[in-house]
Amino acid sequence: MAMNWQRTVLIALVCLCVIFVGRSCVNRQRIFASEPSTIIRNPDKFGNKRVLIKGQVITALNIGGTGLYLLQDNKGVAIPVVTYNDTPDVGALVVVRGVVRKALQIGAASLLGVEEISRTQTGFAEVKKPAKVWRIGEVRDEAMRLNGQPILVIGKVQEGADILGAGYYVLRDGEENLTVITGMGAPRIGKMIQVFGVYNRLAQIKGQTMDCLIELDRKEP
Repeated sequence: MAMNWQRTVLIALVCLCVIFVGRSCVNRQRIFASEPSTIIRNPDKFGNKRVLIKGQVITALNIGGTGLYLLQDNKGVAIPVVTYNDTPDVGALVVVRGVVRKALQIGAASLLGVEEISRTQTGFAEVKKPAKVWRIGEVRDEAMRLNGQPILVIGKVQEGADILGAGYYVLRDGEENLTVITGMGAPRIGKMIQVFGVYNRLAQIKGQTMDCLIELDRKEP
């Protein structure tokens, strides 16, 4: 039986954590000062390069004993960071030294992350939520522009499960489905909810967008 889109997306994100296990030794090389938006838009340039990036932590969770958090820059774009230490608090302003890793290649799209070497917290601020509520179809129409950005979406929960320590559920809006990765447990099936999260467009395959939303918060509308 073919693996469905939701499980493919979830396992892709889990791979971003587990692929780093055992890579504790990092060779000395030049450090590039950059930002998440630049790295995401230039994956070939930064692959396996040491970088210095700063931003705000907008979500953090633990998958299989490895920490994962999303670091957002001042352009509103976020990149996953894998850490072997405790994850920072949501809202923390941090400077991270690390190595850019490619966890998965799907067609022309790459799933990138940063393997943390060291981290310094420089401040703290509340995470700001966007005002606009997007329909899932609208998100797909703007997938390239919204990739890596926090958005609000609304829909009805269709299914949910726990795989390899990371939960997911499927949000439905009309004829469109969107997978949501959560660290808070899947909500009740059939419930209408509003979700605040970071959108990740992984690939375009035969006219379909393979994507997901990493949940930061949710509520009933």
